[in-house]
Amino acid sequence: ELQKVLEQRCYMCHNAQVQMKNVRLDSPEAVKLHAQNIYQQVVVTKQMPMNNSTGLTDAERALVGQWFQAGASTVP
Repeated sequence: ELQKVLEQRCYMCHNAQVQMKNVRLDSPEAVKLHAQNIYQQVVVTKQMPMNNSTGLTDAERALVGQWFQAGASTVP
């Protein structure tokens, strides 16, 4: 479920070609590496996506929070 949210809401700015703020989120390894920042930016401060440009919902933010609180596993 998390991967689907990342694909829809994050990949356009954080992928192999475009790595805004030097953050890439299109691989499990990269997501694990940036787990703390993902949680901070998406759930705590709600600064990402910038100006909520991709329409991330409160339910999707909650999903990211649950993922992080559960240990931020990137294994499907």
